[in-house]
Amino acid sequence: MARVERGSVRVLPYAPLCALLSLHVAIGLLMPASAWAQSTGTVRGLVLDEAGAPLAGVTLALDSVSQGISGRGAVSDASGSFTIPALPPAGDYVLSAAIPGFATLTLTDIEVAAGRVATLKVTLQRQTEMRERVEVKARPQVVTLEETTTETRISAEFIDSLPILGRNYQDILTLAPGVTDVDGDGNPNIHGARDTDVITLVDGVSTSDPLTGKRGAELNIESIQEIEVKTSGALAEYGRAQGGFATILTKSGGNDFEGTMKFYWRGSLLDGDGAGADDPRLHAGLGESGLRDLRFNDYLPFLSVSGPIRRDHAWFFLSNEYIQQQDPVNALSNAFVTGIKEVREFAKITWQAGANHRLAFSLNYDPQQFLNQGLNSLTREESGYTLRQGGPMLTVKASSVMNPYVVLESLVSSFDERPSIEPTLDPDTNHNGILTYDRNGNGFNEASERDPGEDYDNDGKFDVFEDFNGNGRLDAGEDQDGDHRLTGPNSCEGDLREDVDCDGLLTEADDDRNGNNSIDDTPVPSDLYPYGELRPLPPDKEYSIDLRRGITSGPYYEEFRDRRRRFTLREDLSAYVPDYWGSHDLKFGFVLERENFDRDARARDVLSPFIRRNREGPSTIAAI
Repeated sequence: MARVERGSVRVLPYAPLCALLSLHVAIGLLMPASAWAQSTGTVRGLVLDEAGAPLAGVTLALDSVSQGISGRGAVSDASGSFTIPALPPAGDYVLSAAIPGFATLTLTDIEVAAGRVATLKVTLQRQTEMRERVEVKARPQVVTLEETTTETRISAEFIDSLPILGRNYQDILTLAPGVTDVDGDGNPNIHGARDTDVITLVDGVSTSDPLTGKRGAELNIESIQEIEVKTSGALAEYGRAQGGFATILTKSGGNDFEGTMKFYWRGSLLDGDGAGADDPRLHAGLGESGLRDLRFNDYLPFLSVSGPIRRDHAWFFLSNEYIQQQDPVNALSNAFVTGIKEVREFAKITWQAGANHRLAFSLNYDPQQFLNQGLNSLTREESGYTLRQGGPMLTVKASSVMNPYVVLESLVSSFDERPSIEPTLDPDTNHNGILTYDRNGNGFNEASERDPGEDYDNDGKFDVFEDFNGNGRLDAGEDQDGDHRLTGPNSCEGDLREDVDCDGLLTEADDDRNGNNSIDDTPVPSDLYPYGELRPLPPDKEYSIDLRRGITSGPYYEEFRDRRRRFTLREDLSAYVPDYWGSHDLKFGFVLERENFDRDARARDVLSPFIRRNREGPSTIAAI
């Protein structure tokens, strides 16, 4: 057993909610400004009269049915400006502007994007004797001149209409210019950078593997509200990547109950050729004779439900997905089915604690199994292994509007990935609970100390003491077990033998179970040896490579279990200064990440037997 640790840190897994909120408020009071996380947006605008003069004291109210937002608003200042910050992304916001003496104006379908400022120009008409209601549909800017980042935004509506193969968000990232995944392993690269140089942030939390730098978590595609791919010009709040960033925002429930259910299926029943019926001369393989008999089925059911826990105050979103994918493989002289079994669970609860305070709890859980790995044309299926990945990721996020110009967001997250490798065939093939005996007592498991079971010489028979005259030869009448060789002292085997100490004598240490005063190890007299169908317990099989035929057999030689964890604390504060030698957006912040990794590993011997030809006498089997 080996254990490796890196950066181990003792972190309290839970913190009381009151302590989290106290920390959230304290940081907001002490910090002057901090970098605003890209999970909410802002509506900012200018209110004018029909002559173009600014209007002060105009009451503006903003509502969103999908996000359960109501009553969020502002009052225009002396310059006619207003700001409504910390808005969850949505495209159905409605803004109403009212002031005595002017007709009320309503703007609908306002789109608020994460990390963006939606700029509006509101013009109010003076009210005449005839009451008038003006409704205007707002549209976002096609080109934002102040943006310096090269990015691609993909909404949930766009994802639903994509004809992509599979249910992985990584397949969507490659739609952005400059993003490719040539080998299809789910780790894209951007502009030719390494695939470990792409960081994926889910609601502001990194999901990269702390050990390898590659993807560390899968996400239910139904839980995605928006994907933003940054390929160049990322702001200072992003780091630890040289290629680019993928920022994913998850959905939250609203005041309306909604649900979606879908089911995908693919199987060999609909494939007229089974797993393949090519002429074997095309690929030197098995062809129709070996592949047509393979059976495979893909099942992809999923269900998402969202709605209010308490209208206008608390909402939930739940998405469940099960994936079973089986792929037939033609490995020339072998044919087998590899598979994936995976569960993707996402749950989120959002609480509007007050008009200016919002709290969200989310859990992502993605256990995965990759079956029949490590196989090829010369490796038997018993010698494969199962790769397990995934684990829970818990995130708590709080956002507060301190005043119309200052917004604070705090985030605490725990990421816990648990990869492992498990041999397809149990290394304890004789199921006696023993893998090795430390016979020499040196504390190490050596090749000669593996579990021999009861059949030390691997002849399939129980051996009993036979050299009764002590001449070292197999004489007539001494072949008790019928294997045509002499079993001498300390060579008898099997838990059922009578000669427990292998000395050829019925002493006090021995037990003459059948009462015939003879060392024959037959508890039930029988003409068949050993006892009809009873056979000695065979030794454990080893991972072996036959050097003559090239065939690999036996249980896979390695297994391990990992814990790869990351604790994240993030604080972001955004301040807007409307009139100090112009208007200014001030952003500061910090991200604290602590990672640790530990592994329990077990490795067994790899045997390479071959045939050694002797000039005289029979051939012998050797191993290296």
